[in-house]
Amino acid sequence: MTIKVDVLVSGAGPVGLFFTYQLALRGHSVYCIDKKSGPTDQSRAILVTSRTMDILENKALASDILSEAYVPCGLRMFNNGNYLGKINACGDNTHFPHMTILTQEKTEEIIYERIQTETNCIIHWETELVSYTQDDQGVTSIVRDSNTKQEHEVRSAYIVGADGCHSKVRKGNPEWTYEGVAIPTKFALADLVIKGDNIEEMIHRGNMFMKGSDVMGIVPLNRLHKIDDTSYVFRIFGNLEEYHRSNQNNESATHGIVDNEYESNFTLEFLQEWVNRMTAPIKLELSNLIWSSIFRINERMANGFRKKRAFLIGDSAHCHSPAGGQGMNLGLQDADNLAWKMSDVLKNIAANPEELLDSYSAEREPHVKNTIRTTSTATQAGLMANFLANTARKVVLTSVLMVPQLAQLGFKNTMQQYVMVNPSVSNIMGISDKGLIQAGQFLPITDTLRKSIRLRHKSQCNIIQRLTLRDILIHNTSFVAVFIGTCLSSTLPNSALMEKFWKDMRAYHSKVRPIIIQSAWHNHVTGKYPDYITKEEYDLAEESFYSEEQINSPTSITQRVGLYPILSSYFASEQPPNVVLFIRPDLYIAQAKLVANEAQLEEVLKYLSSLYV
Repeated sequence: MTIKVDVLVSGAGPVGLFFTYQLALRGHSVYCIDKKSGPTDQSRAILVTSRTMDILENKALASDILSEAYVPCGLRMFNNGNYLGKINACGDNTHFPHMTILTQEKTEEIIYERIQTETNCIIHWETELVSYTQDDQGVTSIVRDSNTKQEHEVRSAYIVGADGCHSKVRKGNPEWTYEGVAIPTKFALADLVIKGDNIEEMIHRGNMFMKGSDVMGIVPLNRLHKIDDTSYVFRIFGNLEEYHRSNQNNESATHGIVDNEYESNFTLEFLQEWVNRMTAPIKLELSNLIWSSIFRINERMANGFRKKRAFLIGDSAHCHSPAGGQGMNLGLQDADNLAWKMSDVLKNIAANPEELLDSYSAEREPHVKNTIRTTSTATQAGLMANFLANTARKVVLTSVLMVPQLAQLGFKNTMQQYVMVNPSVSNIMGISDKGLIQAGQFLPITDTLRKSIRLRHKSQCNIIQRLTLRDILIHNTSFVAVFIGTCLSSTLPNSALMEKFWKDMRAYHSKVRPIIIQSAWHNHVTGKYPDYITKEEYDLAEESFYSEEQINSPTSITQRVGLYPILSSYFASEQPPNVVLFIRPDLYIAQAKLVANEAQLEEVLKYLSSLYV
């Protein structure tokens, strides 16, 4: 029996499920397999960063995550039992300026539930990849039912490995390597109930305890797990041995949870002694051990995340120290980057399919390399065992905590709030004009826009609808071209150029979403369509025209894209320039360009012809 699908996904952890969900939502057939019997029943990865939450909000998943999550308001730091200070949650370009704590089992359940209720895709549990081969037209995979041992063939256009550090997709191609180093140091983690001294303070923040070369973290989990008035469930984690590195490139070395390595003395009593030593003089009482495990660290990266029709995402492509909780977040961002690109290729709308698919590896590799480097440095700096290192740790940490700006910078970096796509490595990115928002930036938070076309026959017609640009783009699956035609009240908008933008975009309406933003005082289309809109375009137009009510606000779109300073300098001009902003489906800015006349607009819109047929 041969099953034909668009994509085979090996691995149904959070990364594989998220990728599968996006492809299925876009209407593609996906055959997702995993040797597990269902979503994991272990808490495993618990941190969702600000950038990942922004991405999940773009897929309308953030609300489900927050309904189950716990949100600490920052971190408290201790050294040898002495309180050093705290780092407050912060962020100025995200709706989620905090740590979002949710067990991996819940994350997987949420995405799996969406797949079941919103798509026709079926996750094939207790099924594993045996082998695969590629040709010019597609991939032929052999998969095996773990129960019946029966094998069958799956024919797909592409195969995606989301199957962890020992990925069969990666190992199935000898061209792939997974070079790096192993960290023999043994780490431990456990979920259990804690009560005791100052427990009310501990439940509002993550807590880091340092003693010599040892580090222990104690992080509150979901408040819904509250046992009684004084007891809460926490995750504890830390190193059990002195940190050291192995120079041997042993790809079989385990990274992450070691399911078959559970020490007999790894008991509640052992954990109590460990916590007593690390948190003294604070006295804490442990009980109700829910889950615990040993884990080990590797620092590795595949030599490219694509080999023809095979792709790697998540731990199959890279692994590193868990410092900062970046692992699952990197994988979810891999999935988000690859999903829309593969979808455009499968839909046969990409002008250069190979170039678009190559951009996945090109864009993700630099960020992965930087994460491996920074997490490795942080782990070594935090765990090196000598007097000099201990002294330096205390001095540096104390200094950082004394300077709020440094503490905030560190928190924002850990929460991935500054992550960009480097245009210089991407073959699909443009270049923004000087002074405008940079290509590669994530779409910033902006003030709300007033929906311009409000028709009487629509329900709730008496309510003014105001949405941020991010709100408008939730569940968007295509590139967006935004014409920003705002201007000062003392000048006039270039209405003819707006009309030309709409008409020229007709060639791309099935592939690229057009949006036109005007200043509220110049917008005269409320309640009706502009004259140049055809009846066939009515539905599209209702979701395409918006008014900005305060263009001089610090977070207005006019300010955020860099247009307002230009408008101010053109106060004497009757028709100041406009901006055309291109936004990718993953909400990264592709480019921003100034346009003041028809020739410039035509030149700017040529960018779309490099993306779409």
